[in-house]
Amino acid sequence: MKPLHYTLFFLLSLFFSFNAKSQKNPDKLPNVVFILADDVGYADLGIDGGTVPTPNIDSLAMQGMRFTDAHSPAALCAPSRFSLLTGSYPYRNGRPGGSWDVNNSSGFSFNGDRTKAGRHITVGEIMQNAGYKTAFFGKMHLGGNVYNEEGEVIRRKNNLNTMDYSRGVDDALSNHGFDYWLGLLSGIQHEPYAYFENGKYRPVDLSSPATNESTRLLKNGFYRVSDNGLSEIVEAGNVPARGDVNYDSSQAGIILTNGAVEFIDHHVKEHEDQGKDQPFLLYFASQAIHVPHTPPFDFDGDPETIDEQVYGKTGAVTSDMLYELDLQVGKIIEKLREEGLLENTLIIFTSDNGALWPRVTHYGDPSHDNNGPLRDYKASIYEGGHRVPFIAKWGDGTEVGSVIKPGSVSDQLIVGHDWVATMYELTRQNMQEDQAKDSASLLPILTGTQPENAPLHEFVLYQAGFALDGAIREGDLVLMVNRKNQATELYDLSTDLGQQNNLIDKEEYQETVNRLKAKFLKYNDHNAETIEPRTTRAYKVK
Repeated sequence: MKPLHYTLFFLLSLFFSFNAKSQKNPDKLPNVVFILADDVGYADLGIDGGTVPTPNIDSLAMQGMRFTDAHSPAALCAPSRFSLLTGSYPYRNGRPGGSWDVNNSSGFSFNGDRTKAGRHITVGEIMQNAGYKTAFFGKMHLGGNVYNEEGEVIRRKNNLNTMDYSRGVDDALSNHGFDYWLGLLSGIQHEPYAYFENGKYRPVDLSSPATNESTRLLKNGFYRVSDNGLSEIVEAGNVPARGDVNYDSSQAGIILTNGAVEFIDHHVKEHEDQGKDQPFLLYFASQAIHVPHTPPFDFDGDPETIDEQVYGKTGAVTSDMLYELDLQVGKIIEKLREEGLLENTLIIFTSDNGALWPRVTHYGDPSHDNNGPLRDYKASIYEGGHRVPFIAKWGDGTEVGSVIKPGSVSDQLIVGHDWVATMYELTRQNMQEDQAKDSASLLPILTGTQPENAPLHEFVLYQAGFALDGAIREGDLVLMVNRKNQATELYDLSTDLGQQNNLIDKEEYQETVNRLKAKFLKYNDHNAETIEPRTTRAYKVK
C-alpha cells in the first residue's frame, strides 16, 4: 500500500519534473484526452502483437508508456463505466452490475436523488474545479431519468418504447461535471437508438424537429448474435424499440469522432477570440468494437479515399471496427496536432473490459488472438475478462520534450479507474476521503519517480460481468471467490499467466487462501455504502 502522504521532497521533484518539460509555459496544466475503447482485448493492438492495423494507437505507445498489467474495473462495460468516471469500484454505488439502460437511475446519484449524501463525484467535476472545460462523447450506460408522455419516469426496460423524446434525459452528465456531452444513452446496441446532446434529443438530421416526429417504433429493433458470429436483427416480439428514423449504427463512430473534433475546434476558436487559455478534458467513449458489428463503408465521407475505407478493409467486420477505432484515435490526434495542442496534451487510451468471445470475433487473420496468452474473455473473472491495454502519452515523442518517457513499459498492477486519482494529483487538488475510494494516482509511475518494485496497490479486486463472481489479487496471487462466497481457485500469475494450474488445494497455500478470502469478503461488500480503510492512498496537497 502507498503511504498516506508524500514527502515534501517527492512532491517538489514530481512538480518540477512534469512542469519543466512543458516548454511553452511551465505553469500550464495539460489538456487531457481520455479514450475508452469498447471490447478491445489484451492482444488486439498491433503494439501488443495484434495483426489488425492500429498505427495511430500504436504511436501513442511508442511515444509514451504502455502498461502490461492493467485491468478494467469490471469484466463488463456498464459497471466499468461508472468506475472509470468516479475512481470507485462498481459496488460502491450499490449497483455492482452497473446502470446499463436508461430505465435505470444515474449511477452517480443516490437512488437518483442528487441532494442526498453519498453522491459520487465524477472526473468531470474534478477537472471543472481545476478550471478545465469538460466534454464527453460516446457510449454511456450511465443511467438517468427519461419520461413518457405523461411525464412519468420510466423504470421498466420494456416501457422505453413509450419514451417522450421531447423531454430528453436528466440526471445525466450535465448534472455530473460535463459542460458539453453528445452520446448514445445505451450504446449502439440498445434503445433509445438516438443521440442526445446536453440532455436533449438531437436528431441525426439536424433539420428534423427534436421531438417524437423524427422517431419511429422499430419492431425488429433488437439484435442477437447468430451461430456464425455475425450480428443479426431479429423480431422483438411484443417489445418494439424506439429510435431516430435516420439511426444507422455504422455511422456512430463517425458522428462521435466528428463531434469530438468540432469540440476542440470550437474550444480553440472561442478562447482565441476571448484571449483565454483554458485547458480541456475530452472524454471519448468509442462505440468500437461492440456488437452489432457494422463498420462504415468509409470513414471520411469520400469512398474514393482508399486509406479511409473501413468496410472490407481487414476481411472481417469485427476487425474492420478495430481498424475504425484506430481511425477515430488518429483523427483526434491529428486535430490536436493541427491546433498546436498535441505536445501539451496527456492522452490516455484503455478499454472497458477484455476481448470478445471467439464466437463473435471472426477476425480476418486467423492468426490474430485477441487475448493472447490469457484465459477466457469478456465477462469472465479470469484474466482475459479484464486485463486490457492501457497507454499514456504526454509530450512531443522525444525524451527531451516528453513528460512520459517515449517507448517506456510498466509492469505495475493498475486499474483503469486509477486515472481519476491521477487527475486529482495532476491538478493539485485534495481528494476527499469518500471519493475515488479505490483509485491511486499514476503520476509517479508515468513520470518515472516510483520504482517498478514499489507496488501502487496493496491489492485489487476483480469483478466478473455482473458481479456474481469475484477475485482478489495481491502481488502475483489471484484468489477466485464465487457467488456463494466460496474460495474456488488460486493462481500464481508469475508462473501461470494462462491460469491453468489451480493451487487451491495445495497445503502450503492454505494460510494464504484463508487470509485472501477474509480480505475479499471484507472489501467486496455490495451492500456497504462506505468501507474503510480505502484500498489505496488519498492524495493530499501539502
